[in-house]
Amino acid sequence: MNKRKVLYTVLALSLLFAGTNGYLIEKAKSKVDREVRVEHWEALNNDDLQEELPKSGVVTSAEETYLYFNDEFGSFKKFLVKEGDEVKAGTPLYEYEVTDFTGQKDVLESEVDQLEDEIDSIDDNISDLERLENSLPSSYDDEEMPLEASALETEYDIKKEIASRELEIDRLENQIDSLERQISDLESYETTLTVESSGEGTVKELSHSVQNPLITIASEAVVVTADLTEKEIMDVEENMDAKVQSEVEKKTLKGLVSDVSTLPKRDPHIETDSMYPIEITLQDEDYKLLPGHHVFVSVITDEVKNALVVPFTAVEKSGTKKVIWVLTDKGTVKKKTVETGLEVDGKVQIKSGVKAGEYYIMNPDEVPALSNGAAFITALDWDKIKLRDLKKMKRPTVIENLLLGILERK
Repeated sequence: MNKRKVLYTVLALSLLFAGTNGYLIEKAKSKVDREVRVEHWEALNNDDLQEELPKSGVVTSAEETYLYFNDEFGSFKKFLVKEGDEVKAGTPLYEYEVTDFTGQKDVLESEVDQLEDEIDSIDDNISDLERLENSLPSSYDDEEMPLEASALETEYDIKKEIASRELEIDRLENQIDSLERQISDLESYETTLTVESSGEGTVKELSHSVQNPLITIASEAVVVTADLTEKEIMDVEENMDAKVQSEVEKKTLKGLVSDVSTLPKRDPHIETDSMYPIEITLQDEDYKLLPGHHVFVSVITDEVKNALVVPFTAVEKSGTKKVIWVLTDKGTVKKKTVETGLEVDGKVQIKSGVKAGEYYIMNPDEVPALSNGAAFITALDWDKIKLRDLKKMKRPTVIENLLLGILERK
């Protein structure tokens, strides 16, 4: 009796399954005929994209100061420093013996006049920068709205340039002080005069053969230099952001392209490729890099922030246009024409055509029979299934969708 009951039950379920299957397939407007299965889909979201130019670089001194000796009115006596010594403003560098008091005094006074003219010119430049800074809107307008980032960057650049000019004035004034001390010694009929440093740095080279430049002083500040090819130099401009990485630094340092040479590093030759040097100024103040350290740099040649981004595989060509497939709230797929922008590392910027939050198919080429307006089903994601939501659904709806899933599954 029990065996017969089991047999009848199995037979009834088989007939129910076969009947439902036949009903759905033969139904004039059956969903099974028109539905496509979407395995991989995602919501459109925003991200930052950066196009980078990676290069090897080396750390060098940001500036080198050269001291020259004029033997027309005096003879060199001795160095007071050695290579590798750190110097600052006022540090004695070398001594020389005066052979023509009047001629040497005229030379020193002429140099003082020239330096004072330079200071006057820099003062005028600082005044122009301060007027430009004062013409900018204040940090907050009448409605307490903050300045745009571009305005803030301009204000920062102006302040930075003013500070740089003021440091240059300090250096020139130190030179004047050194020259005036030499003039004072001449007026006191001193025959041995001392030349002092006008700034800070490290003695890089001394010319013991008394050839000019007599002394080379490297600044404490450093820059990163890199060489670009003929094609790469066309994509790089001053003030582009850069990243600097090194084995001696745990963090990635921020940099700014401060100089782009328009002349090749070496004399051009028809049989060799030309290389063009660039300089990157470090924005971080705390770093361990020293002249001679090798680094890896990435110049950011293009960048978009907070842009709609999709993987490259989501974009298809339709004639001359580009499209992506969107999942609508009506349960259908829709082909939308989009305008793309920057493409970086398999990601594409979507400039127009869709909006954030819409769901798109990540790999449309993997979806068989994909057509505009077709109904879709997606793979079951158990992580998103909530028991309380299932309890709210009507039993016929659950059974119908379950059967549709079984019939559609390949």
